[in-house]
Amino acid sequence: MNKNATGLILIVLAIGTYFTFTRLKIDEIKVIKGVNDEYQQALTNSERLVKDRDAVLAVYNQIPPDDQERLEKIIPDNVDNVRLIIDVNGIAARHGLAIKNVKTTTPKSSSGDTGGVQSNSVYNTVTLNFDISADYRTFQAFLKDLEASLRILEISRISLKANESGIYDYGLEVKTFWLKQ
Repeated sequence: MNKNATGLILIVLAIGTYFTFTRLKIDEIKVIKGVNDEYQQALTNSERLVKDRDAVLAVYNQIPPDDQERLEKIIPDNVDNVRLIIDVNGIAARHGLAIKNVKTTTPKSSSGDTGGVQSNSVYNTVTLNFDISADYRTFQAFLKDLEASLRILEISRISLKANESGIYDYGLEVKTFWLKQ
């Protein structure tokens, strides 16, 4: 009977150990395995993203430096109001014109008014207001050069004040875009 009691006690102890200790440890191991699987998936995704980034960077590096500079001018990745004003003034100077009363505004992202651009967009706008005095043909040539500029510009408003001399005073509102970071 002693042999049977020892075996029975050992079986009861094994069952008790399983339900009090081993089962809890198995549950912890399952949770840790789940977290480990998530980390493995994240690591796999990051390796894939690094390969994709390297491939895109290799293609970008094959672009000649002059073209890279032109791409940066089309849609810059930062707000550079001074460079924008210099570019527009340079275009005006080619026609013997000077811009006056220059004012720039960048919409506040918190106000919800982003100049027609959705707040969840990858780009934002900068608005440049200025005045210029010119005859009609010179003004047309100026607008054509603005249109041909590498920087994407959208003329959103033009006002006109006529003079008897044939030189008109124009007020322009120009929007340009930049990438958010």
